Amino acid sequence: MFDADAGTAAMRFVDTQFGTDTHVYYSANGVYEYDRTTGELDQRPDEDWEPNRIASHEGVRRPLLDLEINATETISVEETTAVRYTVTGIRKPDSVPSNTATGHIVVTEDGYIAEYNITRGNDEFTRQTIYDVSEFGNAKVARPAWMPDK
Repeated sequence: MFDADAGTAAMRFVDTQFGTDTHVYYSANGVYEYDRTTGELDQRPDEDWEPNRIASHEGVRRPLLDLEINATETISVEETTAVRYTVTGIRKPDSVPSNTATGHIVVTEDGYIAEYNITRGNDEFTRQTIYDVSEFGNAKVARPAWMPDK
C-alpha cells in the first residue's frame, strides 16, 4: 500500500519455503522492518526512500527478470484495460538458476503490475511467486502497532 497524501507505505513479504513473514513500513522517519516470525524489529531511521522504489522493490520485481512472455489477451482490471501475458520460459537460462518458467502477468494500460503468478524451476527445485494488487485507488497507511514510539 502507498499513501501519497501522508507519504507512507507498507509492504508484506511472505516466503512459505523459508518460513518468513516480514512487514515493512516506510515513512518520513525512515524504514522499519518487522519480522512476524521472530518478533525482531529492524529500524533504519535515516534511510531515505522514494515512492517509485516501492513499485520496483526487489521482492516484487525479481521474479519478473529474464522471462519470455507473450501478450495473450486484453482484460479489464478495476474498470481499466489491462494485458495478460503468458510466461513461456526463461530468456538466457544459463544466466539464472531456473531453466523453466510458466504462469502469467497482468499489466494495466497505465503500466501498473496488477498481478502475477509465476512458477520457476529446474531439476532440483520449483518456486512459485504470487503477487496480487488487492485494489487500486486511494489508500490510507496507518502507523503499525508494532512500530515503537519515538
